[in-house]
Amino acid sequence: MGLYSARQNAQSVMAKSGFRIDMPSGGGWYPFVLTYNASGFRDWAGIGADMSIMYNFGAFDALTRTSSIYDVNSDRYSSFYGAYAIKKDSGAFGFSEGAEPVLEEIEAAVRYDYTQLVMRGFGCDDPVFDIEYISVQKEREFAGTAGWTRIDARIEASGAAHNFRTDRTAYIQYGPPAGKTPSDFAKTELYGRVYAAYLSDFGCTVMIYVIAPSKDAVEECAENILRKTRIVRLQ
Repeated sequence: MGLYSARQNAQSVMAKSGFRIDMPSGGGWYPFVLTYNASGFRDWAGIGADMSIMYNFGAFDALTRTSSIYDVNSDRYSSFYGAYAIKKDSGAFGFSEGAEPVLEEIEAAVRYDYTQLVMRGFGCDDPVFDIEYISVQKEREFAGTAGWTRIDARIEASGAAHNFRTDRTAYIQYGPPAGKTPSDFAKTELYGRVYAAYLSDFGCTVMIYVIAPSKDAVEECAENILRKTRIVRLQ
């Protein structure tokens, strides 16, 4: 995965816009943050924009050799953190001309990632992803720069737990699900946080995010990982 991710990063929105996102890993997560260029987002969302995704997920169990993303008893169940870098053909993705957040666009990026890339990759044909916003507030400083908006939400979504299916390329990343589950992709309660900003120096919107099964898990990731993220101009 590392070599493929490096190739994706070299052709990413970040690289083409002249910056990189330095984001660490942490305990209970996969050792490296990976990159994927979501070429299908433009047509799916009906928005003239290119999107690159940086992401990380639950670490692998040494015995089962599978990610904790499938483990309903783990605080990494159906969890991800990372960043979206999105460059719109015209204007600022996710923000109005008055610099107010456009939640429909911000939500579209997260929804596309979770439902179309992750859940459909597991074989979930009709993934659920219902969002209830908790708060939207200004964040004075984040990732070493000013002008961010923080969005917190509760999410009812299809969970990652399911019985093994053949011909699922997603298993290359996450490993195959271990054991049996009574219901594939059963709905579960998740919580999400996004820190979003339009970076005018690069003509690009960056959204730093985490999705996890509890508010505590979101806070832990935000404090120990997301707040250590930095936006760095390429030389």
